[in-house]
Amino acid sequence: MDAETNSSDSFVIDDSEEDTPFIFSDTRQRAIVASVFLFIAVSGTIGNSLVILSVLVSRKLRTTTNAFVVNLAVADLLTSLCVPWNAVALLGFNGLPIPEIICSIAAGVLFTCIGCSLYTLTSIAIYRVVLITRPFQVYRKELNRKVIAIFIILIWIIPCCVVITPPFFNIGELGYNTKYFTCSGKSSHHNSNTYDLIVATALYPIPLITIIGCYSAIYIYLRRHLKTMHNLGARKIQMKTNHHLESFDDSSVGNASPVPVSTISANSNIPSDNPRLTIHEENRSQLSRRQIEITKNLFYVVCAFIICLTPYSVCLVYDDSDPAIPYTGTFVLFNSCINPIIYATKHPSFKSVFKYILLCQWKNIPEPASFVRFFTSRTK
Repeated sequence: MDAETNSSDSFVIDDSEEDTPFIFSDTRQRAIVASVFLFIAVSGTIGNSLVILSVLVSRKLRTTTNAFVVNLAVADLLTSLCVPWNAVALLGFNGLPIPEIICSIAAGVLFTCIGCSLYTLTSIAIYRVVLITRPFQVYRKELNRKVIAIFIILIWIIPCCVVITPPFFNIGELGYNTKYFTCSGKSSHHNSNTYDLIVATALYPIPLITIIGCYSAIYIYLRRHLKTMHNLGARKIQMKTNHHLESFDDSSVGNASPVPVSTISANSNIPSDNPRLTIHEENRSQLSRRQIEITKNLFYVVCAFIICLTPYSVCLVYDDSDPAIPYTGTFVLFNSCINPIIYATKHPSFKSVFKYILLCQWKNIPEPASFVRFFTSRTK
């Protein structure tokens, strides 16, 4: 009987422990997470500043795609600058050591920038699918400078509204989270779970579905194109004229003139002996290879973001995953310092500019900006 009673009592004790709300109170774990936060802050600030500086000093990097890349770097830089406040909050073992208004602002900026990163990646995916699958004339018309500017403005407005609007309707509140001891959504608010769900739903699934759809469309298009090329057989294209043609980059939105050659349909199977058509075909082929390589590199950025953000999003859905939130949240923030590493290893133009900046070899920067040329000429 005593054994049965003890067994029953222990069962009741375990049951009550399970009902106790989780609090991230372990000081050692909080110190570890705070240390990782500080590492993310330092590396993210340096890396993303380097990306922004590279585009400023090199005209070669001032392409339309890189307008989105810089926007992503700005969002990641702001994220990195807000992360230290979370580290301070985690290390405040006797309560929040900073004014709560600072914590609230840091939380709002942090959530907005994470959403901005996702919508920037979505915009890049849309831009790449139009660039690769649509005729050049259509691409120039649909994605001019004005459209790109509107895209970037919306990229910031949408997540900002998603983060700020719910608290005005008493759905959640930004500030010091007494459950995880971070600057995020207040866990003490009665609608905190609803707020987390709204933010996670608005900032993750919709962009994710769009990104997957766009890159799937690119993959299907390229697969069909390569299959068609394979069926037609390899055909050497020879240069038969020395006409000077203006080549174009994806930076030429609103700047360069169209290449003065006859138009060839993307599905055209008719070989031509016209040298002007032949040159256009070769230019188109070279551009396609370049754009495919750029798209592949940008896809690595998307994959890194999805890998970092998915565990946290899954944890928000399941109530029993509270102990994992601080660590999956660290993965989300870690993404802010990954992108510069991808550019440095996968993007040859960024790689070379990074190298010359770090070595202070400003005169070797490819296609330097006017202020860089002025600076180097004055220091000779």
